[in-house]
Amino acid sequence: MQKALLLLTFFPLFLSAQPRFSAGAVLGLTASQIDGDLSAGYNKLGFQGGLRVITRLKAPMEASMEILFTQRGCQNELIPSDYDPNPFALTINYIEVPIQFHYKDWLVEYDDDKFNFYRVSFNAGLSYARLFSSKVDDDFNWLNGVAPDYLKKNDLSIVLGANFFANRHLGFTVRWNRSLVLLYDSRTSPRGGKSWNQHCLYFQSVYMF
Repeated sequence: MQKALLLLTFFPLFLSAQPRFSAGAVLGLTASQIDGDLSAGYNKLGFQGGLRVITRLKAPMEASMEILFTQRGCQNELIPSDYDPNPFALTINYIEVPIQFHYKDWLVEYDDDKFNFYRVSFNAGLSYARLFSSKVDDDFNWLNGVAPDYLKKNDLSIVLGANFFANRHLGFTVRWNRSLVLLYDSRTSPRGGKSWNQHCLYFQSVYMF
């Protein structure tokens, strides 16, 4: 385990020293909802953080891989109310690995080409996530009948996003994530009810070294 953590820490730094690679740190906020959970809206807020590695392809394209800690889930209200008779919230913690292609535009040029950068980019790809823990806050007790025993451990999502870079180091990303795999499949569970499918919004800041 310690060797794996060391690899995750130093491998992006190694890549950033190579001419075609760069690496950075990602920190952000997630807003999630689950279809089939008796609520609507991206009410569940969570934390996201990790590392991004980028390889430059033929200009203006590049590819990226990230290793992220991501919180998803659901909640019946964005701001919990003391007067809600049946409040509920589900927090799901994932290790997530998105792989994406980026198309860049709006080139900012300097006298020294090594300082050039693109202000905007658009990205699309797939993301694999592995669930490693969950927490239920549910006075009505219906979420406890499903989580954590019947939640799928593996998730595959489609990812679409847009990025804006204030300078060559600091950028901001808005990303839409939609699961292609059911989080809970009622057809294969003795609990029955409705199946659950996740979708999320990610709001990230990234610092490229």
